[in-house]
Amino acid sequence: MWELYPAMHVCGPSILGAVSVANLNEVRLPAVSEREPTILIVEDDVLIRMAASDYLQGCGFKVLEASTAVEAISMIESAEFPIDVVFSDVRMPGNMDGFGLAQWLREHRPGIPILLTSGDVGMARTAEGLCEKNKVLSKPYDFQIALARIRALISGAAKPSTK
Repeated sequence: MWELYPAMHVCGPSILGAVSVANLNEVRLPAVSEREPTILIVEDDVLIRMAASDYLQGCGFKVLEASTAVEAISMIESAEFPIDVVFSDVRMPGNMDGFGLAQWLREHRPGIPILLTSGDVGMARTAEGLCEKNKVLSKPYDFQIALARIRALISGAAKPSTK
């Protein structure tokens, strides 16, 4: 069953079928190695968002799309399947930017890593504590570099903590 949502698309069937969002925390989800990883792209520039989405879908990922941080949070809170990485622009319209989204993830969904991107090189210092030890990916970015960083984040998130 293919599911469509306003302002986003899912490139594959829901892995949880009819399970409600309220029960998501009670369900044993397949490990990322047992399913297609899901990437949430948060980018207000529709052409950049579409290009990144098409590329990542071609690399075997399920892709969700949001144009603002607030929209992304709504999608994360209502997701019927796990989101493995958030790939977000720093500067977006609205009252929350990519840094605010990264902070929200740290507080509410600490298991979801985030990769931030920006056309402003000076953003790197601000992002150091929020970007999973990755520097901000500068625009225009090479899709292969973005892909390598996303895969590294997924691999790191799939490893058990040694703490």
